[in-house]
Amino acid sequence: RGRFWLADRPDTLLTWDAAGGALCVESAGPWLAALPDAAWDMVPAERRLAAAVDWHPAHGDRCQYLSFTSPGLDREGLAAVLDACLLTDDEYAAGREGWQQLPHAFDDLLDAVI
Repeated sequence: RGRFWLADRPDTLLTWDAAGGALCVESAGPWLAALPDAAWDMVPAERRLAAAVDWHPAHGDRCQYLSFTSPGLDREGLAAVLDACLLTDDEYAAGREGWQQLPHAFDDLLDAVI
């Protein structure tokens, strides 16, 4: 369970929830960093405060916060799979324009719910 962002959808806050073999990934709207300053007044104070705690100078409130719980969880295997999902240094250096050229591996899943 948690929230995350994808390089090809940098302004979309995505949520991940899994239980009993079911997986739900959906948009929870934009990241605060993607909103114009005038829109911040419409965001609950609690969300603004939470974002300020971990605000990144380049990415704002965009983050990867995922929590996995399961009896017998293969932590090392899971970490390896998640690490393989991260951008390489070269991909990261390409920035937003370069990220749009990456394969859109989640489109089939996300386009159904976004």
